[in-house]
Amino acid sequence: MPGRDNGKNQISVRDSIEQRLLADAASTFRTMFERSGTAKAVLNEHGIIVMANETLARLVDLSVGEIEGKHSWFEFVAESDRKKAQEYHRLRRSHPGTAPELYEFRLLDHNGSIHEIEINVAMFPGTDLSLLSLIDNTHLKTAQEMGRLTRFAVENAPESIFWLNESGTLMYANAAACRLLGYNLGQIMSLSIYEIDAGHTKRDWLKLFRELRQAGSMVWQSEYRRQDGHVLPVEILITYIQLNDKHYYWAFARDVTATRQAEKREQQLQTELNVSGRLASVGELAAGVAHEINNPLTGIIGFSERLLRKATDEKIAADLKRIHSEALRAARVVQNLLTFARQRQPSKEPVDVNSIVKESLALREYELRQRGIQVVTHLAELPCIMADQYQLEQVLVNLIVNAEQAIATAGRGDRLTITTGVLDEFIVVTVADNGPGIKPEYLDKLFDPFFTTRGDSGGTGLGLSICHGIVAEHGGQLTVSSELGDGAVFTVALPLKENRCPRPDES
Repeated sequence: MPGRDNGKNQISVRDSIEQRLLADAASTFRTMFERSGTAKAVLNEHGIIVMANETLARLVDLSVGEIEGKHSWFEFVAESDRKKAQEYHRLRRSHPGTAPELYEFRLLDHNGSIHEIEINVAMFPGTDLSLLSLIDNTHLKTAQEMGRLTRFAVENAPESIFWLNESGTLMYANAAACRLLGYNLGQIMSLSIYEIDAGHTKRDWLKLFRELRQAGSMVWQSEYRRQDGHVLPVEILITYIQLNDKHYYWAFARDVTATRQAEKREQQLQTELNVSGRLASVGELAAGVAHEINNPLTGIIGFSERLLRKATDEKIAADLKRIHSEALRAARVVQNLLTFARQRQPSKEPVDVNSIVKESLALREYELRQRGIQVVTHLAELPCIMADQYQLEQVLVNLIVNAEQAIATAGRGDRLTITTGVLDEFIVVTVADNGPGIKPEYLDKLFDPFFTTRGDSGGTGLGLSICHGIVAEHGGQLTVSSELGDGAVFTVALPLKENRCPRPDES
């Protein structure tokens, strides 16, 4: 049969080659011994190296002449492996076939350096000589060890690390990456980068891959989508590497949520510093303007009083009274403006909260009237209280302004109600409006510094925070309640126990 004929041909070819090699067996042995590329040695029954090739000589850092017949093989075996090597050497001669032909040990060269060796030992038939073939795996072992250390470092790194192939498939992710995205490793390796990157499209990534092959590495910003759907900002350092004509990408991803928040906070602080500066300038300007207005008002009030005393015609007298009354009202507005703009140290003194309510409303009277907002007051008789009049006026004016602006912006609501009273040893002031109300998710943040619902329309986010601080300094509480679409109620509660005015006999 053809197969059998082919087998006979192969055998005959092999026999022919063997006969040719064995025709000069000594030359064949020397060629295989000297030029095989591996370190080789022949040992006698006592373990003496009777033959060594150049590769072995380089391995132990001696010349062939310095080795042959002058050194026991076991001198080059590290002490930790020496007893094992000696036992194997003995067993090969006393009990053939019981000692392993292939094993690993550590070789100690002439300079004391350690080499990781894989050794194959064969006995020459009919002799007590053994042939050693050695492969130095030191670099391989080192590389394997470094590979394990590198894998440990990558797996336990605090930064998220990914391996991508050229199609964008996630080939590997470390534990930090799994935690970042909320997937286990098996789930991640079934995804592509396009499925987790919410900030860029597949086309963006393919363009990036092309650019990376030129640049080598890049840093860019994006957003990753977690398994639970939450999107978080990340900064990515991605590096390109080519192995065996294949393209790979190594990416470090860092969650920059805290950094973004800090940057946003810094921007807010800078904005508020600018706003505070502008407000200070406006305050100075307002004070200057008020002084300028106050001078002619003083003249108008004085001369109108003189004319009133001289007037005999009732119609003229009525007109003069109107002029005098309106001038007095303008003077009160100017005085309130000066008071509000004045920089002063807080100081507590006996005050009437109802009077502060009236003065605060007077300051906003024109704006409230212009916006068509009806003001309703229910002012109960209140005991005297120790407080900073100007700070409490600042709180009430701020609450009134917030209410009128909410009504004006939403275009719904037309009433502002202020109520005072005493409840459980507290003086209570409520400022209520029938405007659009406050979203439920805003209620817990309303008194936080820099929180504003007005966006770019003028809100600084400081007003209510400052009001909350002022009320707290008086030992009280500032609270809010609201139903969306049904107005809001702000309540100032000031404790009487700590702030009650002393009796005259106590002063």
